[in-house]
Amino acid sequence: MSAVCPGCAGAEHALPLPEALADAAAGAVDPPAAAHLAPPPAPRPQPAPESAAAAALVVLAALWLLVGVLALLRPHPDAGRYDGAYRAGYLLGALVGPALLTGAALVVRTLSRRRARRRESERLSVQQARWEQLVARWRAGWWCRRCRAAFFPAGALHPGAAPSPVIAPAHYPAWVLGAPVPGAPVPGGSVPGA
Repeated sequence: MSAVCPGCAGAEHALPLPEALADAAAGAVDPPAAAHLAPPPAPRPQPAPESAAAAALVVLAALWLLVGVLALLRPHPDAGRYDGAYRAGYLLGALVGPALLTGAALVVRTLSRRRARRRESERLSVQQARWEQLVARWRAGWWCRRCRAAFFPAGALHPGAAPSPVIAPAHYPAWVLGAPVPGAPVPGGSVPGA
């Protein structure tokens, strides 16, 4: 397919934008323009946030353990009058509570991360679909080597769409997003806000 540049009305200098960027080393597109004409970045997954509830449980477990250890380190002159089961319970009591809180913190953290991963997966699938639309729109663009500008030929943006005017490289990302720069001509020849 060939397209006619709306700036110079020539087809011999026009080539699809991905192809022009691939030929950037041959001088088809200068480096500053190539930075603006790059494809939209792919969505990236965000790290799962830490659970505040799990952190609070760990802090409580640490405080409980500290209090228990300090209590065990204090001398107990009357400890000998109790039987072995009581002394064992006294020793283990300082550890069982913090262990239970730590276990609860691990459960809360696991459930929180699972829920966060599910939400992130849903967000990423929506963003991936939008990114694929943007890449398809980006691929529909053409580059004119003579005008040093991008454009969308007739029908490139959607069926029946008029050809765009020549688009400066700095404005091309806005056209890919579907929101031309205010004051710049849009396909069909109108000016937004006029």
